[in-house]
Amino acid sequence: MQFDPVERSVSLAVGELAAFRNQPSNAGAGGGQWRATVGQQWHKVSASQTSEAYPDARFEETIKGTLLYKDWAFHLQGRIDQVIPEGKWLTLREVKTVRRNLPASNEELAATYPEYFAQAAIYLRLARLLPEYRNHELRAELLFIGIQDGAAQRAAIEPGDETLLDRKLDELVAFLDDRRSCRQRLNEIEIRPAFEELRDGQSELIEQLATASLRNLNILMQAPTGFGKTGIVLEHALQQMKAGLFERCLYLTSKSTGQLETVRQLRHMIGDGIRFIQMRNRHEHRIESPKHTCTGDYRCDDELGQHWLEADIHPPELFADSTLELDRAKEIGRQTGVCPYALSKSCLPYAEIWIGDSNYLFAPASRHVFTEVQGFDPKKTLVIIDEAHNLPARNADALSVSLNATDLIFAVEEIRTAGAGRRLIASVEAIIDEIEMLSPGKPLSTEQVYRLCDLCENAASELEDARFDYDSTAPFALELIWRIPVVAERLGADSSHWLHWSPKGGMLQASCLDASDWTAECLKPFGSTILMSATLEPIDDFMTSTGLTSEKTSLTLGHANWREEAYEVAVDCRVDTRLKERDKHYETTAHTISSMAIASPSAPVVAFFPSYQYAENVRAYLSAVDPSLRIAVQERGLDLPAQEAFIDEALISSDALFLIIGSSYAEGIDKLGGRIHSIIVVGPALPEVNPVQQAKIDAHPELTREQAFERVYIIPAMRRIHQALGRIVRAPGQSAKVLLHGKRYQQPAYSKHLNDEYYPETVIRDSNGLVAWLSE
Repeated sequence: MQFDPVERSVSLAVGELAAFRNQPSNAGAGGGQWRATVGQQWHKVSASQTSEAYPDARFEETIKGTLLYKDWAFHLQGRIDQVIPEGKWLTLREVKTVRRNLPASNEELAATYPEYFAQAAIYLRLARLLPEYRNHELRAELLFIGIQDGAAQRAAIEPGDETLLDRKLDELVAFLDDRRSCRQRLNEIEIRPAFEELRDGQSELIEQLATASLRNLNILMQAPTGFGKTGIVLEHALQQMKAGLFERCLYLTSKSTGQLETVRQLRHMIGDGIRFIQMRNRHEHRIESPKHTCTGDYRCDDELGQHWLEADIHPPELFADSTLELDRAKEIGRQTGVCPYALSKSCLPYAEIWIGDSNYLFAPASRHVFTEVQGFDPKKTLVIIDEAHNLPARNADALSVSLNATDLIFAVEEIRTAGAGRRLIASVEAIIDEIEMLSPGKPLSTEQVYRLCDLCENAASELEDARFDYDSTAPFALELIWRIPVVAERLGADSSHWLHWSPKGGMLQASCLDASDWTAECLKPFGSTILMSATLEPIDDFMTSTGLTSEKTSLTLGHANWREEAYEVAVDCRVDTRLKERDKHYETTAHTISSMAIASPSAPVVAFFPSYQYAENVRAYLSAVDPSLRIAVQERGLDLPAQEAFIDEALISSDALFLIIGSSYAEGIDKLGGRIHSIIVVGPALPEVNPVQQAKIDAHPELTREQAFERVYIIPAMRRIHQALGRIVRAPGQSAKVLLHGKRYQQPAYSKHLNDEYYPETVIRDSNGLVAWLSE
């Protein structure tokens, strides 16, 4: 849908108008793939049958025209499934596949599928306006086909059904009028400055950003953590929206912890001026109540329409203080029976700023949440991606896909019980047998790839023609079975971008090695993009991994002079933190943390570890070395508020705080600045050595072995360290002592990637050296 609020015109597809309603669509949710595929097969069957009965019938006929309604011009376009000549009559037929038993009364079908009747009515109204149809008597009908058994039923469009079109137009006009008022709100909004006084370097970055936006659509922004990037980029976005360059802004992060500061900053700048939504995931929205208990998947929406109408929900009215808070969505859900996740989704079309995870734009399984929103126009949207250094790895993970033999066995039993045919069952069982023979931890041979690809393609073909009771099949089984065509596609993809291997016994995985083309393709439709981080460098490496080109990308850099003397850094060469050697040095690490805690009585020491296991092992030694020391280790699986609460409590009640490098605690929580003065980074957190990393090295034959290792292992590890250290000093006057614990930090391959402010001035070679450094 594209609309011009000034000209009061809107262009959209006929199906889009027919499906429009003031509630969230379930499009793209679980089961979408199999429904679409099965629907296509029945459309082909129906077209073949119609062609035999009516040789002059036409199929997929394009129709477009303009309807004028309540001061709005609706420019509509669509394709009629079947146009059937019968004497003086011309029948416009739409074919729709449904999961219910047929036959059913027309009244029941109209109540269940009002959008289908509205679509046929729109085609009929348009055809009556167009000259190419004037010499015919026109009528329209729906052909319903049950996907389980192929039962068919025709339903004619009666004069009363045509009132559905007027109701749809009324609903859409209300939405368009709201969007028109949004433009007025943006014109009139008073944007408060992000900062009362600009700090060193901020004005220069603001000027760079303004200039860069005039040169290119893509902008890279690098500035230190604590520099104020969030405020600067939000102020820039609001000014661009106020000027009419964009209708909407997407602010995306890779860790939800980063969204809290964004919301706080935004509230300060806009007050109640424009609407925004922080789109949290399904799990965070879950409730358990008498009227609704979330299932965590698309089944949450099974009775959405009924509950929505009973509650008489109007999304614009859900906004309070410019947004719909998560707690309020949950409370409304408990009262009405509407899933809170659906409530948040319903507000997206009416909000000017969306804040959420980057997966809502880049993950194939999640991107429909944003991209299929009514009225969403990428060309009029500014995208801001925070923590952009994580984007290449996250997108590669989102594209990767796996099949577990044990899970497939359960899925086979589900579809067998639901009536799946023997050929489909046999094809999936053949895949299970092949997966169970794979060698764990090893890449597949060329022969294994070809064999599995053939088996998956065969199963995918059987799935297209499969007929069984989808409604009675568990959602997990449908998701697994319909993952097979995706795996088939991945197995046939370019081997330089994919690794096909078995991570463990009974598992097949296609791991994406390079998501650059996908990332660039996802960004391409948008009016402008800003990718920002404190750690984009090396810039050339980052641009390659995101598919951006220097010709279409501008670089802006923020520099803060006050950071140059804020860190006092030393390298501790007494220990070897490599995986095979670290257990020999646990006691030394424990004594070191104890000494640092004694030297920092006013605030806890923060210790960053490469893994939970490493942290727990050192914790055990530390409990023996200094039993009185209070240690807090970051907890797994906490939601966003709980993570912040953990940090607040640990800063007050502990002597040492153990955090994991690369986690949301190390990269997303901004509560350590100025409150921590002593840090130990225990070894560089290199990525796990596995076939995926080896394949990434092998994918760059133009590089030497050392250069490839540097790109795949060292650069990501040092980037994580920069992220963690950057959160300790966030404002002028703050400072910290940093101990880089491990002899590798003195090696040029690692030390050359340390920013100037983190470059060590002291090398510690014995315990006396540590005592001297701590006492300075």
